[in-house]
Amino acid sequence: MKTKALLFGVALFIRLTALWILPEPHLDTNATIAFLGGAHILLEGKGFSDPSYPLFTPPLYTVFISILWSLFGVDQVSIKLAQALADSVTVVVIYLIVQEIFNVRTALLSGALWAVYPFAIYPTIYIGTETVFTFFLSLFVLLTVYGIKYGKWQYASGAGVMLGLATLTRGTTQFLPFLFPLALFALKKNKNHWLLNYGTFLLAFALVLLPWGLRNYLIFHEFIPVATAGGVFLWGSTEKFLTIEERERELPVFFAKLRSRGLEQPSKGSNPTQSDKYLFMAGIENYKMRLENDPSSLVPFLLKKFLRLWYATESGNNHGLILGINLPVYLLAIIGAVLSWTSKNELSFLLLGLLGYFVLLHWAALPLFRYMVPIMPYVIAFAGFAIMTIMESSKSKYFGLRSAPH
Repeated sequence: MKTKALLFGVALFIRLTALWILPEPHLDTNATIAFLGGAHILLEGKGFSDPSYPLFTPPLYTVFISILWSLFGVDQVSIKLAQALADSVTVVVIYLIVQEIFNVRTALLSGALWAVYPFAIYPTIYIGTETVFTFFLSLFVLLTVYGIKYGKWQYASGAGVMLGLATLTRGTTQFLPFLFPLALFALKKNKNHWLLNYGTFLLAFALVLLPWGLRNYLIFHEFIPVATAGGVFLWGSTEKFLTIEERERELPVFFAKLRSRGLEQPSKGSNPTQSDKYLFMAGIENYKMRLENDPSSLVPFLLKKFLRLWYATESGNNHGLILGINLPVYLLAIIGAVLSWTSKNELSFLLLGLLGYFVLLHWAALPLFRYMVPIMPYVIAFAGFAIMTIMESSKSKYFGLRSAPH
């Protein structure tokens, strides 16, 4: 208990210090329109019945902001304080996850690393979903691990609730339930209950998402379970759209080219799903044009997208800083993943599957490092496992040499 309290206290102190000394971050479009703008719509009494409520991002983070504003007044300080608190709790949750999967020493190192990790600290002081999403995702992972180890349906249903809340914060995880039964079956400890556990997990997940999906159907008469995401797919379909500046310059030219190919933009005021389908089809069309005009460039482009997952920003800034800080972590994590695989640590396969899911999803869409931040605790966990394994191996060799006869 003292260890967890210490991790929480250190993490909270660092995040509050960052809030105090670091300059105010820039507000991006999501922050101004979807999060802060959406919270104003809710506080003004229009609620979710207002069709103008932004649909390109899920609603929970906006609800989180509106609750804080109704309690503490309309400012950003309460949001950032709550995020600092949530991420400090995440440090403890990471400790518990890694303790269950690896060992106490690796858990302590992983929790300590997340407590001081710059890219965990910085999101707590800006308006964005990273911190809250990472918090719910970590609780989902912890309850999933407990559910697999102890075979109780209560853990599985709790994991479903947490994944539902994570999905209503950021839509990335909406497809995870399709992979969840594979994990439960492959890692099942109780052969008689894995199907029951999956059923309770799926029911809990669906019940969390149901009100939002029902709201969207009643207002737009379309099935929109979480959010529209065609734009993100389009932005990731060519090098010209990977940064905001290039995108703003190139999109009008691209849309004109699409019109010449018979793909017309929906008129203003169209149903959100019509705009979303258009943007998705525009992304498909971009790939088609690449294959028609320069098919040999597809593989280098996909490789570039994969690499950008680990360092890229939409502004095009700070790439070297992000990669420089993370490169040792990435290299150690690869070693840790190999060590856990060769040692047949089955629960670590769950983390590998989660990492693979995030990589594939954002590789196919828009490759940005901030989309990978929520899974960095598990990258750090593998890096921590590598460090502890190497240290213990070195210690064993050292004492073995000391005790050897001369």
